[in-house]
Amino acid sequence: MRRGAVVLALLWTGCPGRGPAPPPPTATPGTGWNVLLVTIDTLRADHMGTYGYGRNTSPHMDALGREGVVFERAYTYWPKTRASMVMMLTGRRPSQNGYSHRHPRLLDFNPTLASVLKDAGYATAAIVDNANVAKALGYAKGFDSYREIWEEKALGGDEWKGTTAITEGAVRFLADPPRDRPFLLWLHYVNPHAPYAPPAPHDQAFVDDSASAGPKLRVTPGFRGGIPRPLYVSGRRRLGYYVSQYDGEVSAVDSQIGVVLDALRASGAWDRTVLVVTSDHGESLGEHEYYFDHGEDLFDPCLEVPLIVAAPGGRRGARSDVVASTLDVMPTILDAVKVRYPPDLAGESLLPAVTGGRGPRRSRLFAQNDRSMSATFDARFKLVAVHGERGTTYALYDRESDPGETRDVARAHADEFQGHRRELERYLEIADREWATTRRTLEGRATGEGPMSREACERLKALGYVDTCGP
Repeated sequence: MRRGAVVLALLWTGCPGRGPAPPPPTATPGTGWNVLLVTIDTLRADHMGTYGYGRNTSPHMDALGREGVVFERAYTYWPKTRASMVMMLTGRRPSQNGYSHRHPRLLDFNPTLASVLKDAGYATAAIVDNANVAKALGYAKGFDSYREIWEEKALGGDEWKGTTAITEGAVRFLADPPRDRPFLLWLHYVNPHAPYAPPAPHDQAFVDDSASAGPKLRVTPGFRGGIPRPLYVSGRRRLGYYVSQYDGEVSAVDSQIGVVLDALRASGAWDRTVLVVTSDHGESLGEHEYYFDHGEDLFDPCLEVPLIVAAPGGRRGARSDVVASTLDVMPTILDAVKVRYPPDLAGESLLPAVTGGRGPRRSRLFAQNDRSMSATFDARFKLVAVHGERGTTYALYDRESDPGETRDVARAHADEFQGHRRELERYLEIADREWATTRRTLEGRATGEGPMSREACERLKALGYVDTCGP
């Protein structure tokens, strides 16, 4: 996706008016293949072996990569769980699906992956462990069963018990799947989200010499400039230690995914199942003096995600350099099982890249976050815009010469800056027009959030999303 001059005929993920054409209607439910979607909260692609990481953090996911296709350049559209999962489950941008500060939820007028497959005759089930994807926020739409791990008092709020409960539930489901129809099973693991506290033996697996290396950090009240006070481990000031614990969490959740994949094989459904493993977003591990969090910026540590797809008839052990987005998950799955798309999806199907074709030929993606920032980027340059009351400021980064995205090169690369700015402004202008339509759709509809349970609030507090829970 090397970029030279701006080409107006590019196919863009998220480019309004250029969504994928629906596949031709097929007999419900299409191929009849099952779908297993595994999303792993806060997982950086570059901390997995299949993406070149030096530590053996992800042997089971790496092995799955050898069974399917690894997308080497995959990015989230929005680096925060609640918004990211709206984009992934609807395949639509915010200007289409209505996600905003006013409505930070999955609004019911949207078709979702689960609702489309349910209408096509699928049995649909989910087991999730992040209260940001709560039933009360709309994420259960289309699911026959929706198990919220944080609501289960028997687990005592223990994160690792919750993780193993997801796996045990998946194993039981796969041991006795529906006999008369295909299934969609979605598993959302919260690990390796902070606080990084992997269970034994993963807590010590990477406490090596490098765990004592790196800068000595100060303890800070927030996520900037050092270790956030709630995440500080007494006596541990070195960055390397916290990275070792993050890696331990990756290793721990990978072990659970291995159990799920073994259960799928034992069920006899492996060859009839489309498997997708990805993440909602990455994590900043000190880049830009931003520690152990995500979403406050649009740099690659928070945007890059793993994406592994294995499908019947797909390539095995292949790698794709197609530019992929979390917006592509829904159209890719629906294309694989040959169930008709909803209209106007922002993502594109990656199935051609899975089965041996080229896949989308775009060279540009877009991203947004909760901090009034937007970005557009290709293989080399990224333009980040900060939208404020006094106007918009821009910075251009040359990720080829400056992979850490530390230097604004807008002046040195004036042509690239102007080209990227035009593309981003055009994208945002058309999105504004889409918002006008979406707001009319929302008029008169009940869109308020359902009541949050005490358990959900406490889980969000443990993850650092809220400071206090009411009485």
